[in-house]
Amino acid sequence: MKNILKINPEKPDINLLQKAAGILKDGGIIGYPTETIYGLGADVFNDEAVEKIYRLKGRDKNKPILIIAASLDQVKELIVSFPEKAVVLTQEFWPGPLTIVFDASPRLNKSITGKQQTVGIRIPNNQICLELIKFAGVPITSTSANLTGNKNPVTAREVAENFGDRLNLILDGGQSNSATPSTVISVINNGIKIIREGAISKFSIMKILGNKIDE
Repeated sequence: MKNILKINPEKPDINLLQKAAGILKDGGIIGYPTETIYGLGADVFNDEAVEKIYRLKGRDKNKPILIIAASLDQVKELIVSFPEKAVVLTQEFWPGPLTIVFDASPRLNKSITGKQQTVGIRIPNNQICLELIKFAGVPITSTSANLTGNKNPVTAREVAENFGDRLNLILDGGQSNSATPSTVISVINNGIKIIREGAISKFSIMKILGNKIDE
């Protein structure tokens, strides 16, 4: 398909990254690879773009959309506070497939945070993602590039089969190393609760935190 562009996952082409970043800045939607599955990317501060992702996926608007950032400074701009338990987790697992749910900053629209005014964020261990965010100048959405309820996409072709030309661009970084999405863990109210066990096991998290996980 004409909107799929191949990109080297180890040394991503700057021109391709700038093209994708330009689309994000203009309110467009892209498909892109992460260290787990392929995601749908939009500027997190562009409410219309975020709303479009909900429509594309057929996603319940009460369910928040995950975000990826390129630095801790970016993360801190999106949240109310950074609990000590989150610091411990990020030191061990970031960059990597651990999404942490924080109390969201008022800067973020409810289209991102849902009813609970919380936000799930991670710093990915993927060069394409990190460089793309830097060129875009903003954190981007990282919801799975599938229709709600369908299998997680691990290739650009699967993303294209889901959405066709309804995406402005799909970056093809090859097949994902894993079909398992990120683990999602909440640190709201200074607690620790695993919302979704994914690429990082509950055992690994408990080992770091000394078995202190809320059931």
